Amino acid sequence: MAGRYGMSFAAKLIEEGKYEEAVAEATKAVEKQPENPLPLCDRAAAYDALERPAEAVVDYEKAFALEVEAQVMETDVIDDSYFNAVINAATAAGKSGAGAWLDRYTKTLPEGSHLEEIAEWRGRLA
Repeated sequence: MAGRYGMSFAAKLIEEGKYEEAVAEATKAVEKQPENPLPLCDRAAAYDALERPAEAVVDYEKAFALEVEAQVMETDVIDDSYFNAVINAATAAGKSGAGAWLDRYTKTLPEGSHLEEIAEWRGRLA
């Protein structure tokens, strides 16, 4: 089921604040289109809205891996969302686990637009 033109049904549900439903719809889309990174991004956005950043990070990372072949994502937009999920996961992990989450950003996007900010967050969360 599609939302507005160019918008997935999961993205429409996210816009409406129906995050659990968006996770379910995005999961269906992931199962139907396992090579498409976009449903993973939708599900990641819903997870982040549900304050489940670790799951969001995992889905964004899977999406970036698929994007190498798919070439369908707005990488700058997804980079921002991924960065926010990483920061949320790092903050939730506290001092003892934050570094591992921050490392994930630099490994996944070695030329990402938030590398300087990741360095700043290392200091904040140390």
